[in-house]
Amino acid sequence: MRIRDPLLLTPLTSVAKTRGVISRYEGAFPALRIKSVLPLPGLATTPSTWFAVSIVGPVNQLQIVNSEATLPVHVVSIPDSHSGGIGSLVWDQARRTLYFTTGGTLMFWDPTDSKTVRRIGKVPGASALYELQLDSTGILWGGTYPNGATFTYTAATKKIRVHSRLAADTDYVRRLAIGPNDIVWVGTGSLNPRLFTFSANQPEQRTEIQLPHPIPNGFISSVDVFANRIVVTASNVTAELLLDPVTKKWVGKIGRVWASRRASAEVKGSERIYNITKGILHATDTSTWRDVKLGPVKTSSPLALYATATAVIVAGQTPKGLRLEFFNLASRSVDKVRNISLTDGEFKVQSLMGHSDGNVYIGGYMGEGLAAINPDTGTRWRSPDAENLINQVEGMIEFDATRSYIGSYSSADIISLESVRKDAPKGYHRIERLGRKYHQSRPFGWAVNSRNVFFGTVPDYGRSGGVLGMIEPETNKIRWVLDGGGGGLIRSQSIIGLAADDQYVYGTCSVRNGYGIPDTKASAKVFKLEIATKRLIWELAPVSSSGALYAPKLIAGWLIVADIEGINIIDPLDGKLMLQHRLTPANNADYRPGWASVDLAQVGDGSKVVHSAAGTTTVVDFRTGTKSIIGSPKDGQQFGSRLAVTPSGRVFGYTDRTALVEFDLFPRAASAITKSSHRETSKSPEK
Repeated sequence: MRIRDPLLLTPLTSVAKTRGVISRYEGAFPALRIKSVLPLPGLATTPSTWFAVSIVGPVNQLQIVNSEATLPVHVVSIPDSHSGGIGSLVWDQARRTLYFTTGGTLMFWDPTDSKTVRRIGKVPGASALYELQLDSTGILWGGTYPNGATFTYTAATKKIRVHSRLAADTDYVRRLAIGPNDIVWVGTGSLNPRLFTFSANQPEQRTEIQLPHPIPNGFISSVDVFANRIVVTASNVTAELLLDPVTKKWVGKIGRVWASRRASAEVKGSERIYNITKGILHATDTSTWRDVKLGPVKTSSPLALYATATAVIVAGQTPKGLRLEFFNLASRSVDKVRNISLTDGEFKVQSLMGHSDGNVYIGGYMGEGLAAINPDTGTRWRSPDAENLINQVEGMIEFDATRSYIGSYSSADIISLESVRKDAPKGYHRIERLGRKYHQSRPFGWAVNSRNVFFGTVPDYGRSGGVLGMIEPETNKIRWVLDGGGGGLIRSQSIIGLAADDQYVYGTCSVRNGYGIPDTKASAKVFKLEIATKRLIWELAPVSSSGALYAPKLIAGWLIVADIEGINIIDPLDGKLMLQHRLTPANNADYRPGWASVDLAQVGDGSKVVHSAAGTTTVVDFRTGTKSIIGSPKDGQQFGSRLAVTPSGRVFGYTDRTALVEFDLFPRAASAITKSSHRETSKSPEK
């Protein structure tokens, strides 16, 4: 064990602020990922078809396209929107109004005022809204999280009404369909996913319908009303399930799973829907549920299918935008293709990694792939379009100059990246999907030692307990995963931060579990595990006020862990808390425990660190015993809670959701505040 440097136990003196930002790189992750495509019949009198296209990100979220044009007709950015963009869209043809959601807010777009969007209001208690639908009277319906309830909006009265929670164990109403006579069908998750049904005029009088083979966790993935059946799909169920709406009994299934589980709406009088499997367009008779193969299309995973009496328009994404294939039902072939170049968006910064090649790598919220910026040259890089393994990156780490590892949501995919082949899809290899065997979803914790890479995870929706695993880069294989018999290595806590030397791996935890399940009632734990024996040496909750501890670092013989309030110095021998350095005005107890709400960057040997939490970013210099604010709400410079440090000691963060910034780490002046105040910034734990 390295000698523990007493300087880290010296109370910190506040000195002048740094300059904040040295350099700024706007739009760090420019990207175009289509989220949804919605036909807009009746929008215009032209014979062409119009679509509303939503893209992921906080800019250019809504794009209105004409199938005969090569560029969007209208591009609208939604102020103060959710970082992921639009949640759901529905077109009210009778009123020529496009309703949509962002976060927990309901909004609309009017084609007569095409450059702007208008806010209807916040749905009480909801942070996310799903699956907008209209009933026969024009009342708007949708689902909510975490209310676990439906809501309605009546345009005539401008009133939003939220109904009661469907069930005590239901936080999500993600899927909703409305059938004949305004019978509403609702799909829930994440615990015990199932259906509820009721009449639109009696939303509190419900019938509950379990899946034919109930599953403990997951979601109803889709609910559609087609003719005399309700067609339902669910997590990890490989078939479409058929429900009789009269008897409310399951009456069969469709084994040929439709691509991305999408189908067209029925064309009136045809009793047919259209869908795609393995590049072949099928027509399905909704009275017999028999298929007819019509012919090949290029789009294997459609974003939408829009059927008329004579054609089916299949919408799919290209690297530059939207591809529309017009399938002629008479000739049973594609007779026209239109490519529409959409306006690029930007992903919110979700994760950062400083690399020895000089780049800062960026993962995007709800994103695909990787981006990078070279801060010296300004050169931008993107992973190849054909790379299809990386989704939202929760964490990543460089093992050496030849290989890095990436943790991707939502199936906790562990992906290796060969540096010399980063421009080719073959340079990316998924070595494990932890969601399948271990029911995990988010690999947040990462660490390396001289021989191995370690990862820690957050569990899947409706589950508790993260796993710890070890990768052997020499063989590029996972050598072991510890899941505590299914309850998590640290029971009922997520593993969100790791540090390692050649003998031990240390981890920090959060009592926040997978979405849809309450937080564990406890304080966050820190643990020490012997690598050779996979034996827990100790697991303790050193900070009673905190439900989450983040970003552990081994510095000068100490284990340093971060929380909302600052940094905690822990003795790695026995896990004893030695000192707490206060860095922010926030309190742990005022914040819900998170997974990535705090970060700590170690500069060089660790004599200097950067802490970022609750909008306050601080540089600590242990050699001089000082702390200096880089940015805070008080001075108008706020930065996110994800940091990256380069081998040369430069520290990067992000601001305004999409801009990468480099921090100044040096106080503007050496003036210190009085001794009496600096004594209050650091404290020993209570005996």
